[in-house]
Amino acid sequence: MVAYWYQALHSPFGIELICSDPEGARSRLYAARKAAQDAELNSIAITSSPFDPAKLWLVKKAARPPKPTNAPGGY
Repeated sequence: MVAYWYQALHSPFGIELICSDPEGARSRLYAARKAAQDAELNSIAITSSPFDPAKLWLVKKAARPPKPTNAPGGY
């Protein structure tokens, strides 16, 4: 299961998994990520496909823009 995390990590946006038991797969995926103890894998999120309930997406989390400061120009 950890191979799916690394496949998503090294793809441009993430991957799609087709599952007969999406909730069971989600649980096993989270357990595999925890066992891997690799902080890089935390940049990947699991979400259900809005188009097909039998699919899970492992997608890269969006990068957050920097917080504005009091410096000139807002950054």
